[in-house]
Amino acid sequence: MFMTGGDSVKPAPKSVVVDGDTLKKVAPETDTSALGKLLAYVDSINTADQLRGGKWSFYLSPVKADSAIVAINETDGMVPASVMKVVTTGTALALLGSGYRFTTLLQHDGEKSGSTLQGNIFIRGNGDPTLGSESYGSSIEKVINGWGNAIQAMGVDSIAGCIIGDAEAFERDMTPGGWAWEDVQSDYGAGPSGLSIHENQFDITLNGSGGKVSMRYSPAIPGMKLYNQCVCNPSMGKSYAYITGGPYQFERCVQGEVNGLLEAKGSIPDPALLCAQLLKKNLNDRGIKLRDSATTIRLIRLNGLKMQSDGGRKVITSTSSASLSDLVYHTNQISQNFYAETILRAIGQREKGYGSTAGGIGVVYTFWKNHGIDVHGMFMVDGSGLSRHNSITTLQLVSVLKILANDSTVFPAFYKSLPIAGESGTIRKLAGGTAAEGNVRAKSGTMSRVKSYAGYVDTKSGQRLAFAMIGNNTQWETTELRDKFEKLFVLMAELP
Repeated sequence: MFMTGGDSVKPAPKSVVVDGDTLKKVAPETDTSALGKLLAYVDSINTADQLRGGKWSFYLSPVKADSAIVAINETDGMVPASVMKVVTTGTALALLGSGYRFTTLLQHDGEKSGSTLQGNIFIRGNGDPTLGSESYGSSIEKVINGWGNAIQAMGVDSIAGCIIGDAEAFERDMTPGGWAWEDVQSDYGAGPSGLSIHENQFDITLNGSGGKVSMRYSPAIPGMKLYNQCVCNPSMGKSYAYITGGPYQFERCVQGEVNGLLEAKGSIPDPALLCAQLLKKNLNDRGIKLRDSATTIRLIRLNGLKMQSDGGRKVITSTSSASLSDLVYHTNQISQNFYAETILRAIGQREKGYGSTAGGIGVVYTFWKNHGIDVHGMFMVDGSGLSRHNSITTLQLVSVLKILANDSTVFPAFYKSLPIAGESGTIRKLAGGTAAEGNVRAKSGTMSRVKSYAGYVDTKSGQRLAFAMIGNNTQWETTELRDKFEKLFVLMAELP
């Protein structure tokens, strides 16, 4: 039904006739069909001077057929940016199921003696990214109060032990490999923990006026020293700030230029420890005495102490996240890196018994290889696409999309999660009032020198196509390349 493109799509060659000694070029007939317009526009990108020093790749194929409509550099590895979330979230829905939920347990390992609990309180995380998240109608206060209420309901007024944060379900390094330092300092660079809280971020408000910048932040984090190195710049059109500091580092600097009010976020140094500390304070406020301190299993082991097996712990109460389908929707709609990284580690935890980034990636490779995809050229180092060390081909992306589209147990939740052109998510401002509005669902990806989209388009006849398009290191500005890809959205949707 559709013609197949090779490595590049070229218009028909021009005819040449001889009239005496004079050569006259006769213009070829212009293909005004929808497919002809698409191929002509693809060729205009192929031959543009702005591709010098850079590359683009585009692959378009029906979800129910193996043939290609357009194939440009489709087997070349490209930096995908956040389009990598398509692979992460699709794999998670297939392996974990759309109804999967993260569960956090409040436990104790002792016995009651009168009104005293002879033992420790444990907060055992399972990586729940929604714990204390306003995105899901919660807050730190609600979570901590809930735990405090459950302990008080046990009828104890003292605890002869510690409050211990248990984040051991995931690896301890919260920063995935390959993340740049500038990303770790940014509000989109919070990493996952086995026990996360408030999306592992604290809120900070900066006010630049009168030549000075004041700041306040919440929640209060015991032991953290936050140095204000921001500059008040009345001529600054758009204020900015970033917070230096890596995981488990409690000395941090706020740097930037501020004019007026600026709301920002920084990464919590040790989420599991903060959970334990806040619960300890909550119990103290209730008059429940704690003999020992608030700590974590990580700190206990770093100090050379041994922990007994968790097999003897008793559950006091538990909390669960929203379903995985809801989390995938949230992840893909706003391109949430923290959720994507958490989901990747959850894949590793379910399949390998331990939630590590490397373990999750290994499962992803095996899963798609077993589904017939050639994974050569796929280099995955995180789940969100934030790292520039990621590489994937548009052929691999479209192959993933087609497999998902033909899996009735996975596709409804996955398809719903993708932003809609002209309507929702990160592509809500694209293609409004065109044939693509409402007919293109795609995950977007953006970073410096990278622009990408991958998803589905429904043509005029109702046929569903899968596509992926990526530009790396071109001379076009990001907004210019976005506009070109938006035009491709429209031309694809206008296909018969």
